[in-house]
Amino acid sequence: MKTQVRCPACDSLYTLHVQDVVGRRTRQSYPQRFCMDCRSFFHRTGYVEDDNQQLSDFEFLFSHRENHYAILGQLTLELLTLVPGIKSVLEIGHGTGLFLKACNDFGLEATGFEVNPHCHRFAVEHLNVDSRLGLFDDNHEKSYDLIAAIQVFEHLDNPRDLFSLMRRHLNRDGAIYLSVPFVERYQWQFLWGADKLEEKHAADVFADNDVHITSFSIDGMKRMGLSLGARSAEYFVSQDVYHKSPGAYQGVLFRF
Repeated sequence: MKTQVRCPACDSLYTLHVQDVVGRRTRQSYPQRFCMDCRSFFHRTGYVEDDNQQLSDFEFLFSHRENHYAILGQLTLELLTLVPGIKSVLEIGHGTGLFLKACNDFGLEATGFEVNPHCHRFAVEHLNVDSRLGLFDDNHEKSYDLIAAIQVFEHLDNPRDLFSLMRRHLNRDGAIYLSVPFVERYQWQFLWGADKLEEKHAADVFADNDVHITSFSIDGMKRMGLSLGARSAEYFVSQDVYHKSPGAYQGVLFRF
C-alpha cells in the first residue's frame, strides 16, 4: 500500500517518491518527494547544526556582508514602496541582522529572531539592532505591519505552521514577505545528481540538501499563503544593486 504524504507547501496529497537523495554533510540517504499539484520537492533529514557549523555559517555570511547589505537595503526600499505605511517589522531568522539594520536606516521599528548565537551576538554588538536569541513562537505578544523570513522556509519541516504563526502576529492590513531559493523547471536537470556526492553546480538548488529540505516552486509558495488566508500573492525579483553580486532576492509578498 502506497503511503499518502502531504506536500508541505500546498498541502496536496498528490505527491510521489522521486528518488533517495544523499546529504552532503551527513552522507545519509533520504527519500525525496515531488508534488504533482504545485511542483515543489521535499525530503526530511532530522539534521541539526552543531556550534561549529553555526560558526561556519556566520563566517560565510560575515564575509559577504557588504553584498548582502546593499541588496537588502534595496529590498527594504521596494517593500516600503509596495506596502506603504509600514512602521513595524519582524524578521524571523535574521542571520547577521543586515535586513534589520536596513529597516532601522529607513526609520522603521524592527525586531528579529535568530537561533544562531554567533549571528545574534554580531547583530546586537555591532549593528545595534533588536535581536532575540531563540525561536519565534506564540509566547511573543507583539504584532507587526510586515513580517519577513528571508532564506528560512527552505529549512523547515512544517513551513505552513510557521506561516500561520506569522499571520497571527500581523497588524490589520499587514503583509508577509518570504524569500527562498525557488525551484524552477530548468533546474530539474540537477535532480539526476542529487543521489550522488559529486561536486555540485553553483546553480543547483538541491545541493545543500541536509538543510534545504523543502524546495518550493513559485506556485507552491503562492498556494501555501493563499490557502492560509492571504488575499493576494505577488512574486517579484528585487533589483540587483551590488557589483559582481551572485543575484538579488526573489520572493513572494502576501497581503492580508
